[in-house]
Order: sequence, then structure tokens, then C-alpha cells
Amino acid sequence: MIFIYYPLILFSILGYGFFVSEKIINLKNYNIGYQGIVGIFSLLLISYTSTQFLAHTEIFNLIILIIGLILFLSNIKRINIDKKNLKLFFFIFLLSIIFILVGKNHDDFHYYHFPYILTLTEYPHPLGLGNLNHGFKTHSSIFLLSSLFSLPGAKYTLFHLAPAYILIFSNYIILKLIFKKKIQKKYSFITFLSLASFVFINIFFYRLGEHGTDRSAMILIIVLVLNILYFINKNESKIDNNILKIISIIFVIVASLKAFYLIYIIILIPLILHVYRKTNSIKIFFNKNLFFCSLLLGFVLLTNFFNTGCFLFPEKKTCFFDISWSLSEKTIEYLSLHYENWAKAGAGPGYSLAQSEKLNYVSNFNWVNNWIDKYFFNKISDLIYSLVFISLIFIFLFKGTKSIKIFNRNYKTLSISLFLIFLIWFLFHPSLRYGGYHLFFFLFFIPISIYLEKFNKNILNLNSKIIVIVMITVLIFLGRNTGRLIKENKIYSYEPFKNVNYPLNNDSFRYQLRMQNEIKENKAKEIYKNRYIFF
Repeated sequence: MIFIYYPLILFSILGYGFFVSEKIINLKNYNIGYQGIVGIFSLLLISYTSTQFLAHTEIFNLIILIIGLILFLSNIKRINIDKKNLKLFFFIFLLSIIFILVGKNHDDFHYYHFPYILTLTEYPHPLGLGNLNHGFKTHSSIFLLSSLFSLPGAKYTLFHLAPAYILIFSNYIILKLIFKKKIQKKYSFITFLSLASFVFINIFFYRLGEHGTDRSAMILIIVLVLNILYFINKNESKIDNNILKIISIIFVIVASLKAFYLIYIIILIPLILHVYRKTNSIKIFFNKNLFFCSLLLGFVLLTNFFNTGCFLFPEKKTCFFDISWSLSEKTIEYLSLHYENWAKAGAGPGYSLAQSEKLNYVSNFNWVNNWIDKYFFNKISDLIYSLVFISLIFIFLFKGTKSIKIFNRNYKTLSISLFLIFLIWFLFHPSLRYGGYHLFFFLFFIPISIYLEKFNKNILNLNSKIIVIVMITVLIFLGRNTGRLIKENKIYSYEPFKNVNYPLNNDSFRYQLRMQNEIKENKAKEIYKNRYIFF
């Protein structure tokens, strides 16, 4: 069923994107990638709204899917997408098929991703879920999106697909930026940065089983930064309101994937300053699009509150401890310290500090030496070596013999904003999976792209070189996923030619059983009131 539903969901997402862009937010950009992002945004709004009242059953989800397909068919002719663009999109889709064949999913998938999604297909969103599972305390919008993928005949086997759609639409957006003639001619640093982004995303994030909730957010942050850089460097007198709408939608999706990505509101400051310098006003931001973005963000904060009693878990200042389902102040303090200690290498497979030692460890840079020993070598150092290697390839291929004078590029304020986020990342949660991968990428490739632009006029066979890099990246993506499937066959007996679904066994449902046991043993109390479930 996965090969039937995978393209159908894709077309349905695009259907919602076409409809919302045209009829609701008035987005005049028919790039398939952006339309897909708008479609995901639309489905998130539908999911957050409906889950307050309804379980996302197979019948409900089938209706959502069919409506999307009808919207797709009714809009595709009017939009009249170029055949070259359709071929590119079809190529990316085919490339992604090997990506969705998974024998081992993310380590947290069985722990809390799967049971959270499964719960949403069985009940309207319960209150107090955080009392049943530590993972339930940190919800992600990707769970709400995935809960719409429980469809007749497929059961639970489509729950892992959401990151694949984000990868497809992001790859399409990036490839269009790479090959757009206007950008190559006037803003070639965007071309180089987009090309580096394509290489980075598809080589470093090639495994769906490693995506979880964080890597999808990091991919979208890269797309977000590319669009901001393009927008603030366009030397046109008129503000492009379409790009502003796209940027705001991508930002809100990123923030919904993990609450701590709200910190990326910092990178919107250069955008706002640019608009104000051009128009002496920021009224252009206030429209229907902003309303719906605020609505989605409101649902995210409300769901955090419904799960834990905190709007931004585990930030204690945002918590209300007198709500019947809220976590205790002691629990919030314990977990806040636990997460920081873990991110700073105070805990890991086979080792952990005593609770009494954790506060001293995370304070006053006492953690740095241990973090360097246990985490920087070899995880971050390997990433840096890889980025250096790719940087040298780019310099070798695209550095001409003679530089030219170019217009001043508006990138310093954005770079400072990203560096500030890097410092916050380092000081509080210096783990690559907690938003570190793309920050190192930006530190390397924003300055390199600006530097290479000086040689753009003297680069021979630019498009040929770009195509070679794209094709090598595609081959590496296919090769690494093929190697992964061979390994998963040996270790997990995963045979996609016999059964394409990822393996589900009793272990996959262990937290559903644990939730029941928690209630039976009176560790949590289940209350039904006005069709809502409270834990």
C-alpha cells in the first residue's frame, strides 16, 4: 500500500497548497516546492484544529486525502506547470523512493513518536499526555501531520513518511534556485550556497531513520536562510510580498517541529529591517498569511500546554502548576537539568552523572573538557573535516583566475544573527541533533559563497560543473541508501522486495501498553469529561 499512498499523499499535499495559495493567502508563486510547503502548512492547521474534537481515524483521513486530490486535479490545469519542472519534480520523487524504505527507524520512533501518533488516531487529543511518557512532554507538529496518514489498508505503515515530503519539496526549491538564470547572473552567491545546501542535505541527511523531528527542521532552516538572503539582496524597488509569505510559513513550520527553534525568530530581524528601510513601514507583514501563521503557532503552544501545563516546556516561567494535568515544579526542574546535562555530554550510552553532580557540571563551563573528549571528538570533528573537504572542492572548481568587483552583499546582519544562535546552541544544548548541523554548514558556506561570487564571470562551464556536482550527490545519496538497506537486511532481516513496510512488532506498541499499566497501577488517572480525556 505504501507505493499507492506515497504519491497520492504527495498530490493531495500539493492540492491543498494550490488551493490555499490561490484562494486564501493570495500567494502568486507556482514553484511546486513552495506549493508543497504551503500544503504541509495547511494540513498542519487542519490536523491541529480537528484533533481537538475528533480522532484521526482512517475514514476521516481518507476524506482529507480525497479532498486534497480533488483540489489538485481542479488546479493543475489552471496553473499550467512547465514540462521541465514536472520532469525535475518527478526525478526528485523517484529519488526519494529508496529514502522511504526503512528497516530501522529513528531511535525515538518506537519510544514516543509512534505511540503519540497512534494515540491521535484513536482519541481526540488528550490532555496531560506528558504524565504518561517523557517523550510526550515534547510534542512535534510532525506527529500531527503523520496522524493524517493512517489510511484504509495501510494502518500504521505510513507514519514515517512526513520527513520524506519535506525533503522532496526542499530539494525542488533548492534545485530551482541553483539553475535559475537570473540568480546565476545577478546573485551567484545564492547559486553557490544553494548548490552547497543540496550537497549537504542529501549527503549528511540521507537516512530517513535518523531524521526524527530535528533534521526536517534543519533542512527547512537552510531553505529559510536561502530565501532570506535572496530577498534582502534583491535590488528591485518593489518588495516581493510572495517571498515574505513563503518565509513566514517556513519559519512557523520550523518552530512547530520543535519549540526551541522559536529562537530562529532572530534571523527574521534582517528581513524586517530590510523591509522598513525600503518602505518606512512594516504594514506589508500584516495580512491573512500572518493570521494563519500565528494561528498555527498558537496551536503549537496550546498543545504544549495541554500536554504538560507549560507553553514552552521545560521553561519553568511558562508553566502553570495548579492545573490538574500539569507536571510538578520538581519534575520540570529535574528534566530541564537532565536535558542540558545530556546535551553537554554529561550522560550517554553506558554512563551518567549522579543527580547531585549535574548542576555543578553544566555550570560555568565545567562541562567543556568532558564534552570535547566525549562529543567533539569524533562527531563534530568528523562534520568539520567533511565540510572542509567539500569547501576545498568548491574552491577548486569555482575559483577563477581573476576576481571582479561586485555589488555589496547584504549578509552581515544575517550572519551575526546566525552566529548568535550558534553561541546559544553552544552554551545550552551543544549537540548536533539539537540544531547544530546546519549552523556549522552556514559558518563555512556563507562566506565561501560570497568569496566565490567574485570569480563568477571567469568560471568556465559553470552549469556543467554544477550538473556534475548534483549528479555526484545523487549517486552518493543512492549509494549510501543502498548500503544502508543491505546492512538493514543483514541485521534486521528487512526485505523490501517481500515486504516494503518497516518492521512493526510488539515492541512498537510497548508504550501503548505502558500507558495502560500506568493507569491500572494508579500512577496516572484517566478522566473522561465532555468528550475529552485527561491524564
